[in-house]
Amino acid sequence: MALFPRIACFWLFVATAPVSAIDDVDTVASDLADGKYKGITGGMVSVNGETLFEAYAPGYSVDVKHDIRSATKSITALLVGELIGDHTLKGISTTLSTLLPDEFAHMPERDPRRDITVEDALTMRTGLACNDWAPASVGHEDKMYKTRDWAAFLLSQPLAYERGKHFSYCTGGVVLLGRIIEKLAGASVPEYAGERLFGPLGIQDAEWEKTPKGYTDTGGHLRLTLRDLHTIGRLVLAKGVWNGQQIVDGKWLTAATSEQTSIPERREKFGYLWWRDSGEVKGKSITLLYAHGNGGNFIFVVPELDLVAAFTGKNYGKPTQFIPNRIVAQKIVPALIDGPDPK
Repeated sequence: MALFPRIACFWLFVATAPVSAIDDVDTVASDLADGKYKGITGGMVSVNGETLFEAYAPGYSVDVKHDIRSATKSITALLVGELIGDHTLKGISTTLSTLLPDEFAHMPERDPRRDITVEDALTMRTGLACNDWAPASVGHEDKMYKTRDWAAFLLSQPLAYERGKHFSYCTGGVVLLGRIIEKLAGASVPEYAGERLFGPLGIQDAEWEKTPKGYTDTGGHLRLTLRDLHTIGRLVLAKGVWNGQQIVDGKWLTAATSEQTSIPERREKFGYLWWRDSGEVKGKSITLLYAHGNGGNFIFVVPELDLVAAFTGKNYGKPTQFIPNRIVAQKIVPALIDGPDPK
């Protein structure tokens, strides 16, 4: 299921109701534990690496893995960064057809789809007639899932826009990135992710889904714990450094979380499979970097406050999946700006 269409996950920076530092952080934790945020199954928040709270709704616990849906895409972007760091991927201007010649073999030599680059897939600007936010789209992910070869399905779609010019949310393009990771890494995505990312972070037993042809689904459905999501957020906040070791290149993370393209009719910006928003809270300029998976699965990073917040949820295809946005924007961030220490 795609990101809920036409529901903008606005960061709501302006004119929110007055909040109390005492009420907010402690009350959010207790309300989560009491199941008062319907469909939100857990939340974990830290500042400067110190945990403010870790709370689970009734029936959930620290060991439960969650289908994080499209937040998987943001992790795929980190793995592409590892390829760049390894110099196995020479650059994101490399065309997909160069890296995956068999998948493009059916196309005429001068087919413009052959010019789609890695960067186009990272920024959702392939130009292909694929829009997961529009159920009628011929390249919609739900139609892709019904086929045996997802890459062939996507690459059978015509160009609807000029390549590299128009954002159109398309899971299929990220699935192609998974094939590139496996080819250039010489290992499966789970193996490569375990060695280069999850292993060093202490993330164990990540569960990846497979496509019908046996490739890894890098567009969604990775299963991780709430703590795993929070750990990834801390890595992003630290610009790729973990326990003194550079796990992901800092320059790559900066690029991935910077604005690379705008999104029609939405205030948010898009980097390399990471979302970005910014605004002002109580007179303080705030930047929000985040990964989002349908249902309420989020990793939030606010660099100005050294804040990391992760949430898991099961409100698939519902506006209530954005409850964590409101919690962070209207409660936690204002509380931290107010001081004193909300702990």
